[in-house]
Amino acid sequence: MNTLSKSERLNSRKQISLLFSEGQGFVCFPYSVRWMRVGEEPSSEMPPVRVLVTVTKRRFKHAVDRNRVKRVTRECYRLHKVDLYQRLSEIGAEPLLLSLSYIDSQLPDFHQSMKRFDTIVERLIKELSHEPSPEDHK
Repeated sequence: MNTLSKSERLNSRKQISLLFSEGQGFVCFPYSVRWMRVGEEPSSEMPPVRVLVTVTKRRFKHAVDRNRVKRVTRECYRLHKVDLYQRLSEIGAEPLLLSLSYIDSQLPDFHQSMKRFDTIVERLIKELSHEPSPEDHK
């Protein structure tokens, strides 16, 4: 549970384009968060959340810097993953697609990023619990 396995990473181009075209989002500086319910039944091989971490080349010209930002972001997510999964199961949420885009032009501080992830998890749970499910629209 303390890992970030390949199955938990979002790498399908089709799902990524669907997430950015139809997903909902919010900004919790220095992260822009986009999320979307998958609408599938949770299964043993499908994780509750599939995550994508992005950093633009426009803000960080050097790959070393982009890789550091992604590494810090993935580690913060990994450490908050247990809490997120537990809170998602409490509200009975469907599996999610989640995108975390770093939008600041300064390299992140690990401890500040950890505090931001507390806020991100709280806001994501709040939005998920207030959003009507797709079955309510039928």
